Amino acid sequence: MLFVYYANIDSVPDSPEGLPLSAYRLEKLSSCRSAERRRQGIGAELLLIHALRAASAGLQPPLAIAAQPEGKPYLMDSDYHFSLSHSGSFAACAISDHPVGLDLERRGRMSDALLRRSFSSEEQALLRAAEDPDHLFTRLWTGKESYVKATGQGILFPLRDIQPLDPPPGVSFWQRDLDGCCLSVCILGTSAEPEIFQEITLP
Repeated sequence: MLFVYYANIDSVPDSPEGLPLSAYRLEKLSSCRSAERRRQGIGAELLLIHALRAASAGLQPPLAIAAQPEGKPYLMDSDYHFSLSHSGSFAACAISDHPVGLDLERRGRMSDALLRRSFSSEEQALLRAAEDPDHLFTRLWTGKESYVKATGQGILFPLRDIQPLDPPPGVSFWQRDLDGCCLSVCILGTSAEPEIFQEITLP
């Protein structure tokens, strides 16, 4: 099972007052000085609440969320896995009964230093030959980030070792372009084709 939701968060309030947010989210927001970043975090958790309700998970907000030692958040009262991401005016959420990672990024520009550090020689060759290298770069980058989030291995994992275009057994990727952004989902142990991929309107 894989549900993916996304939303424009421009109308989401930048204050958690009156919203059924988790203690985990409130702690994150307490150290966030940017109104945009607060909207992104609030919007992402509101998407998670919507996704869990749609899955009939039986969880009521505020959610009980904790973090593994490497930083990956998880639901304390459920076997569902989730992943959140945001970029600019959009937030996105994936939930699954398998480990899942989601990354959403605005289209970025290739950097030679980043290519050498985080992309395999095969990927570098593909990028240099691509008709639209910045688009392919963003798709590959979000794929790598979604893998790290699915596995929970943290930011020190060598990104060049995971190739979204040639994943190892048991790893599956699904990607979509979204209004100037690329959304990538990585799921472990099953296919990454979502049963639901839907835009919703947040308050």
